[in-house]
Amino acid sequence: MHAHTRDRINLYLNVLVVVLAFSIPLYRKWVSIAAPLVMLLWFVEGRLPDKLAVLKRHWLSLAVCVFIAFSLFSLLWSSDPVAGLRYVFKYYYLLLIPILATSLRSRFRDRAENAFLTGAALSVAVSFAIFAGLVRFRDAFPGNPSATMSHMDYSMVLAVAASIVLCRILEGAHSSRRIVLQISLLVFLMGGLLINIGRSGQLAFFLTAPVMVWVILGARIPRLTMSVLAGSVVVLALSYAVIQPFHKRVDSGIGEIRTAIATGRYDSNQGKRIAGFLVAAEMVKERPLLGTGAGDNMSRFQEVLDDRLPDLKPYIGWFPHLHNQYLQSITETGIVGLSLLLFILIALVAGPYVEPHDRHLAISLAIVYLVGFLGDPYFRKQLPLVLFAAIGGLVSARGRSLAWDGPEE
Repeated sequence: MHAHTRDRINLYLNVLVVVLAFSIPLYRKWVSIAAPLVMLLWFVEGRLPDKLAVLKRHWLSLAVCVFIAFSLFSLLWSSDPVAGLRYVFKYYYLLLIPILATSLRSRFRDRAENAFLTGAALSVAVSFAIFAGLVRFRDAFPGNPSATMSHMDYSMVLAVAASIVLCRILEGAHSSRRIVLQISLLVFLMGGLLINIGRSGQLAFFLTAPVMVWVILGARIPRLTMSVLAGSVVVLALSYAVIQPFHKRVDSGIGEIRTAIATGRYDSNQGKRIAGFLVAAEMVKERPLLGTGAGDNMSRFQEVLDDRLPDLKPYIGWFPHLHNQYLQSITETGIVGLSLLLFILIALVAGPYVEPHDRHLAISLAIVYLVGFLGDPYFRKQLPLVLFAAIGGLVSARGRSLAWDGPEE
């Protein structure tokens, strides 16, 4: 292929990455179109031997490939390999990580990050308008103002966006005007996170924030670190006192857990999750190492429910999946599959990274998903999966991409 043609294809790929990043918080259909096109252009662009040579030294890409390969391998002992294949097929979005790592240009890396934050801010503006009762959009309403996706997925998107902005602020080296803009954006995104009812993202962000304060500032500026951490506690307390949706969700979540544990009542949101855990524990005892195989865990879930825990069926007999990524993984692919999932997060944190900003984003992304996985199996859901892969690819490109074209502009 002529070098000029290859450059044009790579340019189109990079433009689509920016479109993809912008679309994640806003419009699922654009994501569904842009992601496959990026992958197609990566193959058409060529230079596959050179790309594979780079990826052999990239632990995150290797971890993703092994995870997908083992999930496919598990179809051999699944009683429903067709359903399992449909399930595993979603993992192809994770291939955005090696694709971006080898084909993203320097100018487009920051553009993609900024496009994602812009899309997140626009989605929050719509969310605030719905919350205030100014507009109605699809199924969203003031009590659940997530207009572009489910409230749980949306909370993860906002948690990642807020974490990126927090990292930028803590890293400093900006003009006073830019710092004010970044702080304003962080407050705006946090407001959107708090008025929405997705507890997974709320918990993920508020646990990620103090870790990133320590990682970025740490012992280097101990007094400032303690001041920021103290300020974070104050902000959290004020949010709880002032923002009613957040207040109600915290109180109801704690109350539901207490009731389920103390009285065995599982007719609540958190109670159903605890009931699901009890059934999953029985499944793990049966096949701890390899699980049921992809696509077979929920049929076995129903069998265990009928045979051993029938009293729980009125509460969770309708479950389409286990509302926890760790339980979903260990019941499907056993301890081996769960270990490979965790290895992806470990590889994401380990890097190595050329720039501190990429390292900081990698750590924050890993923590957000490590915590968020407690609330839902986000690796089986399109938008959270694409979000993880897109940010994972962005942080991996610097120092690896064959299209990298010099210092950031």
